[in-house]
Formats: sequence, structure tokens, C-alpha cells
Amino acid sequence: MFDTIIRNAQIYSGRKEAPRKTHLAIQGDRIAEIGDHLAAVEAKNSVEAEGCFLGPGFIDPHASTGFGYFFPRAADHKLYQGITTEIFGNCGTSPAPIGDGLIKTMERLSGEIGFPFSWRTTTEYFEAIQDKLQFNIGTLVGHSTLRGGYLDDWHQVSNVAMGRMKEALAQAMDEGALGMSSGLIYAPGCFAELDELIQLVKVVREKGGVYASHIRNERDLIEDAIEEALTIGQQAEIPTLISHLKAAEKNNWGKIPKVLERIERYRRETGLDARVDVYPYTAVSTKLRAFIPKHFLGKGIAELPNLLKESGATEEIAKYLKLKGYDLQQMLIISDNLPAYYGQTVGQLAERRGTSEAEIISEMLQASTEVWVVYHCIDERDMDQAVLWDDAMICTDSWSYPINAPKTIGQPHPRSYGAFTTFLQRYVLEQKALTWQEAFYKASYLPAQFFQLLDRGEVRPGALADLVLFDPKRVRANATYLNPKQLSDGVEFLWVNGQVIIQERQVVDAYPGLVLKPNRLSVNV
Repeated sequence: MFDTIIRNAQIYSGRKEAPRKTHLAIQGDRIAEIGDHLAAVEAKNSVEAEGCFLGPGFIDPHASTGFGYFFPRAADHKLYQGITTEIFGNCGTSPAPIGDGLIKTMERLSGEIGFPFSWRTTTEYFEAIQDKLQFNIGTLVGHSTLRGGYLDDWHQVSNVAMGRMKEALAQAMDEGALGMSSGLIYAPGCFAELDELIQLVKVVREKGGVYASHIRNERDLIEDAIEEALTIGQQAEIPTLISHLKAAEKNNWGKIPKVLERIERYRRETGLDARVDVYPYTAVSTKLRAFIPKHFLGKGIAELPNLLKESGATEEIAKYLKLKGYDLQQMLIISDNLPAYYGQTVGQLAERRGTSEAEIISEMLQASTEVWVVYHCIDERDMDQAVLWDDAMICTDSWSYPINAPKTIGQPHPRSYGAFTTFLQRYVLEQKALTWQEAFYKASYLPAQFFQLLDRGEVRPGALADLVLFDPKRVRANATYLNPKQLSDGVEFLWVNGQVIIQERQVVDAYPGLVLKPNRLSVNV
């Protein structure tokens, strides 16, 4: 007798194939059989799926941190989007490995967020979370995490320090990391030279992993930044992922088609894999300190408030803002630890205070270096081009953190609660720019293949039973910029490793998720 039979579902394989209305049986953690012959077969559990679409659970290729799993039901907002796996450690920051230089930072974050910090290695981190997972997870190694933990000087990397980073990176890869990520607009990653990145990524290649990059510039110099990422990929001969592709600010709108053409040409000329992930929103979400000159961060984040108090600092920020062309009327403060600023744009605050935007930014960063903003700076047509590109994956660019956590960290971007349902709603249901089979391919099969997640991302006998059952008439993202903590609609049932985690639209109190490690062999470069 099978554990579960899902009856009369429109089944999508994940491979762009036409759907088939039939039945599917789950036994243990795998899909056992698919076919009409299951109509009269009994099972311990039976789900009637008439009118619903069954496909592989979505894989979020771009999540952040990994500190939220210590709280109960940290992933509800992603489960309700149909996500059964997330890959975190992106944009250069990962929960491990933790070098000596990061101990104080981790202890501070532990106090601020409320998670228990007790690990140093990737294995120790996995052991700390392995029984707390609602869905599957995998991690990248953050380049900034390596720099922060193992460098004595962010600007001068000695051979000894480089050796420490390489050793820590190799160990993390051996312990199950999927690759390395960089966040080249953030300190300390932004101070790295090209050769440093190539050397580290070659270590990842030797271990059979991938490279994901938040590129150095998503604005005026986006073409140069894409070229740098591709150069790293080519020099290291490694699959490369351009994170949350965008061309920000109006003077850069329209650049995405040429960027995609360059990536396609790179793939033809080198034979190497290069892809992108993207979220379907025209606003970014990041920390306010990303919008000031990088040298203010050169002595470490803790020194930023003191540097901002020095004579001429505000004037320098003002010049930088003008040079970059930021539209600060579109930059919304979402950190509720600063109630005097929360829910207002930088431009509005400056007008109401009768002061400059640079002074408002300096004032906020002196009060808290961790101020988060939502900034509307992306062209809708560029977003559509990126999403619809054949080898673009969909992502949330957000972490798993419970809706009713004991401590809040500002308001999230609505993509945290609605990226995948917005993707379905906009491109499949409204625009009809994609079919359901194409949507499942982008959201499931593509990321599973890129990250070498064996037997996931597709529906076939023998594959692992990460499955989502959608009612296509109910699919809707409810999260907005001003009210972002709203769960999505549309998921009727969700299974992770064969265990139900959403049953009749309700999350079940279960933790069937696993730590995923790649199916790979070491490669000699």
C-alpha cells in the first residue's frame, strides 16, 4: 500500500513537457508511480486534486543568512509560495565558516536576532539546524564571510591570509557547501581585487561547486560588472550565476537585453554555463549603507558612525548621491527600530525636516548602521526581459524568518512573501507570457540542475517527492510594500521529501526538510 496517492491532478514534470491528467503515488520520500492504473489502488492517504496542477516544488536559488531556522515555522511565508528548497549564503554572506574575525559580529547578531550561536564550521552549523527544517536547504560560502573571518586587513591580502581563506573555503566545500557567493557592493567584499576572487573560485571549481555573484555594479557600470563575473567564471572554468539581475536607475533602463545577449555569447564562445536569477519586482531592498561612498566602510561597520561625524562627511555623501543619480523620493525606510524614520522616504524626510537628503542618511546611519530600505529603481520592461529569458531562475532574495518572530528586523520586501506567486500571477495567469510547464521549469528544474541537486526539481518515478499542488484559480500574492507580511494564496498541498507540510491550505507542524549537498565529483583544474 502506498503512503499517498494524489488523484486526477494535471501533472507537470518540470521539463517543459505538456501536462498529463492522471494519478501519482508517493512511497516514503519518493515518487513511486505515475499513471492511470493507480485509479483503483488504495493508499494510506488519498488527495483528490481535480482542477489542480501538480508539479515539482519550487527551489529558491537566492535566499540570505540562515539564522531564522532556529525559530519555529520560519519558512511559512515561503511554503505558501510553493517553495520546497532554498539556497542561502548569497551576496557574499553565509552562516559558516566563522573565522576569528567574525566572532564578535556573530555574537552581536545572535543577541539582536535571538538565535543561539555555537558553531564555527559548516558541519557544526548543519548539525545545529538539521532537525529544525520545514523544507530543504543548501548553502553557499560567502566571500565576505571569508574576508571578515580570516583577513587582518581588508585592503592588503597577504599570502598567509589568502591561504587561510582558501583552506576554510575548501573545508566548507568538503562539508557540503554548494559553491561560493560574492557581494561586491558590500564591505568587505567590495575591497577585493579580481585576482583574489579568481583564486578562491578556483578552489570551488576543484571541489565541483558553482559561483554566484552579486556583481560589483548594477547601475552605470553594469556592463563592466557583468564582464568581471564572466571573467571569473571563465578563468576558473566554473558555472556562474548572476544574482538578482537588474539595471538600476533610469539612465540604465533598457540595458538588460544587451546584458543577456552578452551572457548568451559568453556561453557559446566558452562552452561554460552562466545563468541569472531574478525577482519580479521593480524595487530593490538592501541596507542604506550601500548608498554611501565605500571608503566609509573601510575600517569596519562599527566605525561607520564615527566616520560620519567627521567634518566634510555629509558634503561628500551629498556629492556621491548627485553623482549616482539616486531618486531618494523613491527610497522607503523599512527599519522599524528607527520609528522617527520608518515608513517614509529619504526625500520626504528631508523635505519635512528642511534639511538635505545627505544629512538624513548620515543621521540615520549614525543611529543604526543596519537601516534597511526599499528603493524603486528598476524598469518594468527590463524586469520582464530578465524574467522571461530562457535560463533565468526565479528567486525571493530574502531569508526565512517567522512572521511572528520574537524580535523584528524591520519590514521585509514583499518578495519575501510573494516572489513566486507574483511570478505565476503576472507571467502565467495575467500576461500569458509563459505556460505553466515553462513556469515550473524556471522555478524548479533549472535551479535543481544548476546546483546539482540529484532527483529534485522534476516529477517522475524515482524522484524525491518535493511536490506542490496549486489551485490555479486561487494563485495570488497578497504582500505589498506597505503591508508585506501577507501570506500567498494558491497552494492546496505541499510535500517535502514525501511528507505533507501544507495540507488543505494549512501548514502542518512538521520538519521534514533536509540539508542538501550536491551530487558532484572533484574536478582537477
